[in-house]
Amino acid sequence: MNMPVTPVAALRLRRLLLFLPVLVLAALVASWFWGGSKNITATLPSISLETLDGDAYSLSPKPGSLRLVELIYTRCPDVCPTTTVKMVQLQKRLKEVNLMGNGIEFLTVSIDPQNDTPDVLRKYANQLGIDAQGWSMLRGDDRSIQTVTSSLGFIASKTEDGFITHTTSTYLVNENNEVIRKFGMGDDFDPEQIYQQLMNLKKEGL
Repeated sequence: MNMPVTPVAALRLRRLLLFLPVLVLAALVASWFWGGSKNITATLPSISLETLDGDAYSLSPKPGSLRLVELIYTRCPDVCPTTTVKMVQLQKRLKEVNLMGNGIEFLTVSIDPQNDTPDVLRKYANQLGIDAQGWSMLRGDDRSIQTVTSSLGFIASKTEDGFITHTTSTYLVNENNEVIRKFGMGDDFDPEQIYQQLMNLKKEGL
């Protein structure tokens, strides 16, 4: 026999149904925030880019190595240089424990190959204090860069004034070219936090 629904119970039920979509959305956001790094499916494509000396640099999987990848353009007025400066700080910490270039590498990939010539990228590296130990500055043609950005899920679009709007993510890639962590850029890039994560991963044998 069906039990009658009182007005108060009906009101509570209606409120629950109204808030249910909000609760579901909140759960999805929390799941992404707390567990997103475990569910990332992006990869670094196994293609070749070009070093500042014009040599081919393979992005193929590299056994025993973690690679931190930043995608920048040198005319960027804010998050790109801020991220690079913080990576320089992180590089110094990693050199102290003999891991820079010895199990951990940094890759800086230009998303503006027309303007970021080798000379421009060298100047950028010098101004921001990049040490070449374990750190490669890379560029490529439009098609190659599009392959990299698409594979990593990085979105970049040129504006009418010549600047580039882009997502603000850096990527930690394991030896199989899988993205295992995704960090922010600019103020959201925390060298100390990332250093601790790298140390933990190395202790785990990654």
